[in-house]
Amino acid sequence: MSTNDIILEGASGGRDDNRVCSFTVPYLAKNIGELLTVGRGPYHGLMETSRSWQAIDDGSGGYIVTVQYKGYTSDETPDPGETEQWSLDFDFAEEPIESHPKIADIKAKYGAYYEESGGPLRFSETMPKGAKSSSGLSGKGKLKAGDHNPMHGVSTYAVMTARVTRVWSSRNIPANAVNDIGKVYQNIPDAPNGINKIDFGDRNWMAMPPKIAQNGDVWRIQNEWMLSAVGVWVEEVYEKASKQ
Repeated sequence: MSTNDIILEGASGGRDDNRVCSFTVPYLAKNIGELLTVGRGPYHGLMETSRSWQAIDDGSGGYIVTVQYKGYTSDETPDPGETEQWSLDFDFAEEPIESHPKIADIKAKYGAYYEESGGPLRFSETMPKGAKSSSGLSGKGKLKAGDHNPMHGVSTYAVMTARVTRVWSSRNIPANAVNDIGKVYQNIPDAPNGINKIDFGDRNWMAMPPKIAQNGDVWRIQNEWMLSAVGVWVEEVYEKASKQ
């Protein structure tokens, strides 16, 4: 930015949760030739990310050029750990009933069958002969042969899912940014104790691909771990991370 640039009133800015600063600064361009030159260069160490302009009257009075800058200020390079924000999100996912960990018991109790080889699992309209099962829906009494089958028409079941996200910023993308993709953890590395102390039962976590975006000369990096379904990520299929 040139010391001769005229900054108009109304500059604004702020700093986000990851300590990335932003400034929006309006400049006066005296003519159309200055639209891309005023405010060019670092602003307190922050790099330009975008600019827009609007003519004053018909342009004869010049233009207001609004430039946005983002990054770390010239006197600040925080440690990545100081910029991180953690979050834990829960949801439900629909999974095929065939993947249920107790599918053998379900098939035996509720009369499951395949209409054709390799086809989806079906359940009879009524409880099969010899069935002895709790009602499931009402929670009262027992279901017997000929009663309505609560599994009739069911093809999926709800599974609680969870994702842990870490968002942080750094001047550089770490060289090992993609090394952990697809690797499995029993506990999420460096996560707050409040997250790792939650009892998720016999389940573990897989590192997902990171999301990396530029903010001026700073990079915002998002790491994510996904909870396994009931039971762990199969160790014969997925690699266990060396750091646990």
